Amino acid sequence: MTIGRLVLVGAFGIFLTGFGARAAQVGGDGASAPPAAAAAPETPNAGVETLEAGDGKYQITLNTTDAPDLTEWAKTKLAPVVVAWYPRIVKMLPSDGFEAPTKFSITFSPRYHGVAATGGTRIMCAPDWFRHNLDGEARGAVVHEMVHVVQQYGRARRNNPNATRPPGWLVEGIPDYIRWYLYEPQSHGADISPRRAARAKYDGSYRVSANFLNWVVNKYDKKIVAELNDVLRAGKYDENIWKERTGKTVQELGDEWHAGLPKPAALAATVDPASTVAKASTDAKVTASAQLAADAQSGADSAPNTLSDAQKQAGWKLLFDGKDTKGWHTFRRKDVRPGWVVKGGTLACVDPHNAGDICTDDKFGWFELQLDYNISHAGNSGIMYHVADVGRAVWETGPEFQLEDNTAAADKIRCGWLYALYQPPVDPKTGKILDATKPVGQWNHVRLLLTPEKCVHEINGIKYFEYVLNSPDFKARVAQCKFASMKNFAKFPTGYIALQGDHGQVAFRNIMVKPIEEK
Repeated sequence: MTIGRLVLVGAFGIFLTGFGARAAQVGGDGASAPPAAAAAPETPNAGVETLEAGDGKYQITLNTTDAPDLTEWAKTKLAPVVVAWYPRIVKMLPSDGFEAPTKFSITFSPRYHGVAATGGTRIMCAPDWFRHNLDGEARGAVVHEMVHVVQQYGRARRNNPNATRPPGWLVEGIPDYIRWYLYEPQSHGADISPRRAARAKYDGSYRVSANFLNWVVNKYDKKIVAELNDVLRAGKYDENIWKERTGKTVQELGDEWHAGLPKPAALAATVDPASTVAKASTDAKVTASAQLAADAQSGADSAPNTLSDAQKQAGWKLLFDGKDTKGWHTFRRKDVRPGWVVKGGTLACVDPHNAGDICTDDKFGWFELQLDYNISHAGNSGIMYHVADVGRAVWETGPEFQLEDNTAAADKIRCGWLYALYQPPVDPKTGKILDATKPVGQWNHVRLLLTPEKCVHEINGIKYFEYVLNSPDFKARVAQCKFASMKNFAKFPTGYIALQGDHGQVAFRNIMVKPIEEK
């Protein structure tokens, strides 16, 4: 049976491949392309290939121009997977009256850092990461991004301002379900180890949520993923769908799923945060919430959330006094949602399901920001700046200084990076990308400097990188990432400082800012 046609145009010449009875089948393992029948060679742009899939219905542009060392791998390993799996993904995720994009691009650009990201019909891949994962997760990462191309959940919000915003854990959980359980189940990439099971949550996103979805599929509803996709795409997602399809709420399903996860040999002890201080050496024996609360009350520094006379004279201002949320509001609201609390002298996100992102009441242009943060196991947060009251999320306008638990968070954009735009260099001592963060349960110090001349990111006194906001280089990187489709991204010269609160528990203290006047 013919399952697709592969057309490679560019440095390789032109090849036409029919995936028929005599051709090697391309499955989840991403086998090499079948023998090709050569046609007359052409010499268009080197490294730019056009793939045809679904009997010619879909055209995919594969561009390795800026990463020529990946061209052969893209031709022999990635292209067959793309051709075989894009039509399959389209078939898995249908909606009445919906037509998946018939054209999209996959570009390997050194200007993009991270792993891969999708904006509309453009998939951007980071060459450095792929070079280290060609025999591992590389092809699966592209499968994940192709699901995003098919999802097109943003259409509903563009056509209907009242459309329900899709939960992030499902936006990423569905692609990882298709990737880990349908494309490469043999890899067991979404298995949850006993060590991590205690802290796993059904809405943990990416692999964890994929594991939960696979459990629901096998136990309750074979069609739940397609049904979820349908309502998400229509902007009509409501948690009642879980009750309607399975007879149980998503929280009840999450509890049942969690109860069946593998248990460690010795159950982790729960520590009373009111009387015990969680130390890094006992991380495995306390829950993530206990770590946060215990360290928050320990008073690691004397007189936290205060300024010295010298700091006051230098122009520093406290954004949090350790007593209340005065000076803060939830994005596009006047109050602060109850998921954020003041506890033990910290501003803490204790319930990500009812927190959202919070913003300063004041707006800032150029400034220096310093703060301490303490994040939960696998936690993910961020600091956005120049945030405006437009769009449905703070990251639609504000660049993000990423915060996360680098050891266990699902997001591959690591702590201290400017999300999807800049990352630190390789540390010559370790041979890995620079990471100055301390373990979960310990306080980390952030310094963010924004001036017209340069912007600097620091973690625990270690400089990660610098960039110039809205310079040609900055704009070129934005154009190559998911923010390219967001017309207001990084466009406001002043705005709120925002703290992200919907991806895990996190606590902040000693939040201070020094405005800088432009010379």
